[in-house]
Amino acid sequence: MSAALIFIFNCNLEISARQAVQSDLIDLCESCIDFYLSDSENFVDFKSEKQDLFDNGLICEFSKKRWGSYTKLTVKAFFKKDTIQKSAFVGPRGDKDMQALVVCDWDKPLKVSGSTIIKGNMKIPATGYKIVNILGNNQLNKPILKGSIARSSQLLPEISMPIPEGMDKTGTRTGLSKIDKRHLVYNGFGKRPLIIELEKGEQLNSLSFKGNIVIKSVDTLYISSSTKIEDVIVQAPKIIIGNGFEGRAQFFAANEIFVEEEVLLAYPSSLVVTSGDVLSEKKITLSEDSRVYGGIAIHAATFDEKEKNKMIVHENALVMGTLYCNGKLQLEGHVLGTVYAHKLQLETKSGTYDDVLLNVSIDALNVPKGFIHLPLFKQQEKNTYGIIKTL
Repeated sequence: MSAALIFIFNCNLEISARQAVQSDLIDLCESCIDFYLSDSENFVDFKSEKQDLFDNGLICEFSKKRWGSYTKLTVKAFFKKDTIQKSAFVGPRGDKDMQALVVCDWDKPLKVSGSTIIKGNMKIPATGYKIVNILGNNQLNKPILKGSIARSSQLLPEISMPIPEGMDKTGTRTGLSKIDKRHLVYNGFGKRPLIIELEKGEQLNSLSFKGNIVIKSVDTLYISSSTKIEDVIVQAPKIIIGNGFEGRAQFFAANEIFVEEEVLLAYPSSLVVTSGDVLSEKKITLSEDSRVYGGIAIHAATFDEKEKNKMIVHENALVMGTLYCNGKLQLEGHVLGTVYAHKLQLETKSGTYDDVLLNVSIDALNVPKGFIHLPLFKQQEKNTYGIIKTL
């Protein structure tokens, strides 16, 4: 009887000791992540490294990989045979004085009209801005600009476009026909990326995907509200996101992304049309009552490409984060964040107006604390990093 009690006592001691080590490793993981994020020099490259940060024999291993627009940071804490792992999407924190509006200088003033309100610093043409009356009713024509104004240039800030194709080298490829369509398709971020390739005409209706997954289509891809997507990357020449869809993903298209009405893309989501064929017109459309939490970007490498690119954000649509249009931007909705535009253009039933903002709101001052914008820009080494989403 006494031997059994001694055995049970020793087992309890061992369990308690193991639980204490596990608790210490969890605390260490948290501390290591905070330490690593505090120095942007840690994100200059994607090398893995091990460190004994506190000289206590508890080792931390850091590994970084690109996941679309974001960086995936994985931290492992070791002690003898025990390991704790934590992963998160991370990105550089924005400057304290984020711009509200940056529009290129083409020797024409910015024209504001109606109930337009801009809160935050601005970079606009040297000719400044002027209030114009497009509505035909002076009583409704009371735009408001709150913030410092500086002169812009003919070039938007240079961005570093993400290249999802880079994951093809390390991913596991499969076809949509080989996927078990009866259940959620899940691939953890501790595994190699799962690359699901769609043949011409294949769609994702009533399917569910989550995690470390890249969905690639060679054809126009329509994503209906019956499709469930979380944390994945979607690539196609043209992407249409159907009415009422809700999800969280990064969408990359070579030519066009069209978002129908009442779509919700939760944080962190993004819509990106990449630079490429200068002969084709590239376009992003965000329809009425749709919301994107993360960012939208359309890129161009040449002036001719910029002149062909078009982005439309319709009335009552919302973008929280960065809206970057290296092309012609027709903004009718709302941006809680920053707008970058090569040119502004407004098309109405009565005509087309250049350099105009009508009945829009751009607010860089009330972005939620801790919100991390779409990490598009180069030379962000001075900014500390933060967690976008724990995986």
